[in-house]
Amino acid sequence: MEIDEIRKRRSAILRTLTIPPASAASEQLLELIMDDDIDLPSLAQAIQSEPGITARIVSIANSAFFSSPSTIHTVEQAMVKVLGIQTVRSLCMGMLMGPRFNTRACPKFSLKDYWCRALAVAQSSSMLAKCVPAIDVNSVYLAALLHSIGQLLQVHHFPKEMNQLLPQFETHNNKTRLTQEREMLGIDSCEAGNWLAKRWHLPIETIFAISNFQDPDYKGDHWQVARIIGFVVRFFEAEDDMALESSKVCAVLDIHPDKMQALQENFTDIESSVAVLADFLIQHE
Repeated sequence: MEIDEIRKRRSAILRTLTIPPASAASEQLLELIMDDDIDLPSLAQAIQSEPGITARIVSIANSAFFSSPSTIHTVEQAMVKVLGIQTVRSLCMGMLMGPRFNTRACPKFSLKDYWCRALAVAQSSSMLAKCVPAIDVNSVYLAALLHSIGQLLQVHHFPKEMNQLLPQFETHNNKTRLTQEREMLGIDSCEAGNWLAKRWHLPIETIFAISNFQDPDYKGDHWQVARIIGFVVRFFEAEDDMALESSKVCAVLDIHPDKMQALQENFTDIESSVAVLADFLIQHE
């Protein structure tokens, strides 16, 4: 592809103003959901300011899948009795961010698969982060949930090109995928995600994680968050040399290998369980 064309495509993302804006209320809610310091009653009250999201959260909590022993009437009840605060945050984020991106023009892109992997990485990364005393688990969860947000931006802008790339990604590792993205689009998903995270004023550890989780040897700012998320991503991608990377992660994070083995067994179970939540997220897309 011509250099000038690649530069134009890169600029289309870096200078974009075409992401559909949310309402002021939705913008404020998204900001509150990403605030790790907000207390549960305040978060529930903020969510209930959006009737559509409230209805979906309560409906999910009352679904047969969760088998609540009593009927759930409020968001706060859903968080306390059934879903948990992190699950509600994830669902709200998906409901608020999903409609901003048009992914229908890219048939090879599965929004369900996207959210399924994002949720699995978030839950698994936070589980691993609990083994590292110096790390804030909530920060890891948010960064992991949004680790591949750049791909949504790529599909939104370049559906035709991404429709060609996505089938190739199934047989290539992450490093090769990033190279292919740069060659065809002029920008890879990590760089696109970094730009989007900065535009949305996401926490600094989230920005660094999105930018650097693909580097298994990253040692810069917020390296622990990036290394945890990157390890989990590569685990789900079943990349080569995971045994070697697992031993490295155990060493740098001071985690016993037996504990890491037990965690990885849980990761597999998590990926199966979050598929139901991903279904809920895309029901009204």
